[in-house]
Amino acid sequence: MVDSRSGDEITLLDSSIRTTGGALISTALYVLSGLVYVFVTSAAATGTYFFITLSVALVLRPIRGISQTVQKLGSERGEAVSSYLGVALIFAVGYLLISGGLVLAVTDELLRRTVLTPGTLPSVGLYALALVVSMLVASLLGAIGYPSVETWLNGLQSAITLTVLLIFAPVLSSASDLLLVTAGVRLLLRVPVAVLLGVVPAVPSRHALRRAWNFGKWSVPDQILDRFSYNMPVYVLGVVATPAAVGIYETADRFADFGATISWRLSSPLLTKVSGDVSVGDDSLQYLDSAITAGTGATFVVFGYLLAAHDVVAGLVFADAQAAFSATVLIVGGVNLLRGFWTLTSHAIEGLGRPSVSFRTKLYGLLFSTPVPAVFGAEFGAMAGAVGYGIMNLVIFGYVSYYARDVLGRIPVDTRLAAHLFVGLFSSFVSATGVVAALRTVGLPSVAIAITAAAACLVGFAGVMLAISRPTRRATYRAVELCFDLVRSTPK
Repeated sequence: MVDSRSGDEITLLDSSIRTTGGALISTALYVLSGLVYVFVTSAAATGTYFFITLSVALVLRPIRGISQTVQKLGSERGEAVSSYLGVALIFAVGYLLISGGLVLAVTDELLRRTVLTPGTLPSVGLYALALVVSMLVASLLGAIGYPSVETWLNGLQSAITLTVLLIFAPVLSSASDLLLVTAGVRLLLRVPVAVLLGVVPAVPSRHALRRAWNFGKWSVPDQILDRFSYNMPVYVLGVVATPAAVGIYETADRFADFGATISWRLSSPLLTKVSGDVSVGDDSLQYLDSAITAGTGATFVVFGYLLAAHDVVAGLVFADAQAAFSATVLIVGGVNLLRGFWTLTSHAIEGLGRPSVSFRTKLYGLLFSTPVPAVFGAEFGAMAGAVGYGIMNLVIFGYVSYYARDVLGRIPVDTRLAAHLFVGLFSSFVSATGVVAALRTVGLPSVAIAITAAAACLVGFAGVMLAISRPTRRATYRAVELCFDLVRSTPK
């Protein structure tokens, strides 16, 4: 059983290393999942699946806002996690009943105007339940001081899901099939974990209700905007374009978003650390600049790879839409350099108890970006979605930087480490480009070229960073120590 402990006891470097390890696995499988979905079913079925799951996630986002409240307030010293878990459960049950009733009331309209069909409704309901359980378990893990565990759970979930899909590929063909498999695996993993954690929800005290309201009144709308802003192109393209355009955009986004997803995963231990430190009066946060800058590192590796091998990947995934996929994946990959930064920075600000800042920045980003795919999506499809995504992230980056000066007193960037990352980006690009050119001349299959180029990209980036960056060497040494500690503690 995992024992509850205060979030201020977390060592940020160790927690981030453990989170990164799980995030590398879970994110790689997350990227691969889009390709597997298309392989098992079709681009149209995958696009329908993406549209449904992302729409469900948006509808349920208020519950994510409450679960974020559990993580933020529960991680503070002296606060009772069980009381905030009670608040979250009461809210979740009430919200599910109300939203479920509203969906039933407008079912005919939804069937007429969206990709939903009568046969998909039961699987959509099961998926929604599984998603709520995932949200609550993830926030509980972060609150009691183990945010890295969630990334390993996600990796295991993705591995099992993809295995099941590949085994039963001959009998799977629709979006409903994908929904049932993903929902079933989520529930089979998360429910036992919730039981093993041993945190029993309690009737919330007035203190817990008051604090949950003060934080949640901004966290809930912020999480709605967070989900809508991240998946805005999918929602808009799902209305004005075709399911195939949605499938191309979302598959490209998953591939290009590898680095930004790791940054997002690292934002959980950062939020917990900042929240715990501030709750005991330590508001110096000396580690913030280097932690945020280092947390964007994976976005540089991914962009270097995409610059060198985007056409190879496009030929593998969407042979009949290579130009659209390449353009989409390059735009998303490039702008994710900024997304990684603002994601970590906004979560640090949220750890200081200012979720209103995150809400405002995403609202501004949506106002500037949503018209682009809405107007041009029907003609340009996935590429219009990518341009809208790029504009949104540029706007949010600017506003987060502006608010960081007010809240933190500075823009949290370690300039030396940032310069090292750009050198690493150049090295990774050169390494991957050389490998792609060499392997093409000998006529290797595209799959082998893509995989080998990825390895060369990683080696080129890591080699340079280890040579020129002291923080990289320190983190690497500590990661090796943790691995040896794990091996020594494993029962023989």
